[in-house]
Amino acid sequence: MPLEIDLPPGFAGLPVGDDDQLNRGHARMVAENVASGTSVEQFGSYLMALVPAMQANGVRVFGKFAVGPRKGDVATLTLGVARWPETAPGSRDALVAAMAEEYRGRHKRAVVQPVRLPIGPAVVAISGGEFHLPERDVRTQIKAEYQIPLPDGRSVVILSVIAESEDAWPAVAEATAKVAWSLRSGKEADWQGRP
Repeated sequence: MPLEIDLPPGFAGLPVGDDDQLNRGHARMVAENVASGTSVEQFGSYLMALVPAMQANGVRVFGKFAVGPRKGDVATLTLGVARWPETAPGSRDALVAAMAEEYRGRHKRAVVQPVRLPIGPAVVAISGGEFHLPERDVRTQIKAEYQIPLPDGRSVVILSVIAESEDAWPAVAEATAKVAWSLRSGKEADWQGRP
């Protein structure tokens, strides 16, 4: 199912599709914009090395954008499409209710609720936590996630935005909601992001 979204202002990322020539073009464009201390070709090849893993995991768009009240707060946006093993049974509303219950079971501290987007019902979850890394390095992570079963009955969009700033959570939630609300059926390309 062709899809389109509106990406956050200042989004810098890599759309991932099935056409490796287009993927190479996108990787080169990103490399030209961000490469420092390395050649554009070398940085582009690093990005292309990530494409097969992204494709295998259904990732269609991956990148970063500024978010939050403090200068330097950056969020990572990942949007993927997962396929159901078979066509999803029943109504999408019932499916969303089951997905929300499953999410609550796996993420006890998350705020999880069904919502209705223009494209249909979805699950939205907001969570946060700390990750303890070696050498007493503690990282805070704020995450907003939407799981959106598509009308085709065969796939679900998973939109995740993560930031490492506790102060950024309202901005993360707002930016993620804007992207989720912009999701719509496309007509021409398999995937299009519109900044």
